[in-house]
Formats: sequence, C-alpha cells, structure tokens
Amino acid sequence: SGINAEYGKQWYQRRVRGFVDMFANILSACCTLLLFWCLSAEPLRFKDGKFKIAQFTDLHYGEDEFTPWGPIQDKNSDHVMHSVLTAETPNFILFTGDTLTGNNIDSNATAYWKYVLTPCLQHNTPWAHVFGNHDDLSQRKGDRVTLMKYDQTFNLSYSVMGPKDLFGVSNYFLPIYGEHSDKVEAVIYALDSGGGNIEEQVTSAQINWLVMSYDINLKEYGPVPSILTFHIPPPEFEELFNKVECTGYLNNTILPLASKGLYETILSLPNVHLVTTGHYHENDYCCPTKK
Repeated sequence: SGINAEYGKQWYQRRVRGFVDMFANILSACCTLLLFWCLSAEPLRFKDGKFKIAQFTDLHYGEDEFTPWGPIQDKNSDHVMHSVLTAETPNFILFTGDTLTGNNIDSNATAYWKYVLTPCLQHNTPWAHVFGNHDDLSQRKGDRVTLMKYDQTFNLSYSVMGPKDLFGVSNYFLPIYGEHSDKVEAVIYALDSGGGNIEEQVTSAQINWLVMSYDINLKEYGPVPSILTFHIPPPEFEELFNKVECTGYLNNTILPLASKGLYETILSLPNVHLVTTGHYHENDYCCPTKK
C-alpha cells in the first residue's frame, strides 16, 4: 500500500540517504516492519510493561520575542518541560501543535525549534510533532515542510512527513513495539488539522487515510490499543463535555472546524482509546465516550 510505503520511505530517507534513490521504488507495505529493524533508528518500545507519553501543546515559543514578557515565558516553558520530564520520566513526548508563534518570529524559526527541543535532548527523550495554526507563520525557514525536515535531523525525532497527496504535513502513524519482541503492541496516529498558512480543516481524504491506515494495521498488528492526536478539536468535543461527566474544565468555546465525519469516524475505530488535542488554551478536560 502507498500508506506504509510512504511511512517507511520517510525513515529510509532520514537514515540512509545515500541509498534512497536505489530503493525508493521498491518500498511497499510489506517492508515497513523490516525497515524499523534495518535502520539505525531504534523502534519505539514499551518498558516494564508501560509506554508513558507526555503531551506538550501550545507552548508558543517566540511569542513577543522582542519584549521582556516573551523570553520570560519561553524560560518558564523550559522550566515546566524539565520539571515534567524529571518527575514523570516519560518514554515519549507528543508536541501537539503551536509549538511556535511563527507570526512573531523575525529570526530563523528553526533556531526556536531547536530551543524547544533542548529539554528533550537533555533528558534523552524521543518525540514527535503535529502542526498547529501558528507554527508555520514565520517568513524565515518557517513553513511546515522546512520545520518538519529540520525536526527530522535529530536522532530522537520520530516525526514523519505524511503522504504528499494529503492536506497538511503531519499525517502519519507510529507503531510501538513490545519491550523484547518484534510484536507491535500499540499505535499512535497523527493528523494535521491545518491553520496558519493553510486552511483549518481535516479533509475527507485525511479521514479516509486514517481509516485505511487503521484497517491495514488492524490486519497486520491485530486489535492493539491506539491513540489519535491532532491540534484543533472539532465542535463535537464541546458537545461531549456538556453531555457526560468529564474531568477538568472548559473555558473556551470550540469553534466549527471543517472536518465533516471526523468525530463519527473516531467513534467507529474501536481500538482508538484516546484522542488528544490542543489549540484552546483555557480548556483542560477529559471526557469518556462509548464506542
């Protein structure tokens, strides 16, 4: 399938660039697992029966960079990330959008990107990114593709450039293996909900890609637990808050998102046990829902 081929190709290009032209045309779905073993990048694995994920969202590094307030906020974010990584020792970090306030960054956006990653590098904790609606607004090396390619230069990055024919860039999935086995025991799915220099939306093609990827992985890996992450939630998330007993608080109204069928599709995927988003800074809640 083109899905796993594109996914495997990303890892191949990053780890053995000198041979990519030789083998690019023969990548296919059947070689995805093999690529994880053959390439120097270590597969993501459970440890002691657990795989703990820390989510950092809407950090907005670079906001008001030429005022006293902006750099202080960035240092505060540094402190928070260091504190969380020290206290929780997660296996993995998900950055779920608006890592940068690109529209406030006059200098090189990739310099801020590296600044954000400093706590991850110091704690030797791998990560992956999905894009939000502010990340790609810098005019200097700040577009989605440039930022993703730069992120992928770090050995601890598991971010993947999604299929070229899909809207956005950060559409991909990551298998998580057993601690001492070749068996995939969980999957992380990521979608690009757009914004910034592109429209805020999750397209029908992205939703179809998610379902197709899910079905392929279900056949290949079995019914393993999975999570889905993207930046901008659909309005059904607020409706859910008002229908069931939730933990946390909702202070921002969730605006319409062009994502027809996304919520219904999520509910139709029985092994997706968690959906996590960002975008609304004053919302911090978790709601249960029945499949």
